[in-house]
Amino acid sequence: MPPWFFPALLGLSAIVTMVCGVWLLAQLAALAHVFADNADISRPRASRRTFKRVLGGFLGGGLVSIATLIVVVTGLASALTV
Repeated sequence: MPPWFFPALLGLSAIVTMVCGVWLLAQLAALAHVFADNADISRPRASRRTFKRVLGGFLGGGLVSIATLIVVVTGLASALTV
């Protein structure tokens, strides 16, 4: 793998996580609607499908960031980079 692969992967996953996190904060009514059964909240503007995709992007980006950091910190990245 090229030497720029792991920093680029970490940067891309951080950007995806940050964008999804900002969207989730902007759609707090949709967040409450997904996790509350009979809550007294306003109607969400985003569909459940869109919300689940963004939540998956947020969690996936966070997991990729953590996995990349583990690979880099343990020294495995230097063995993989040629």
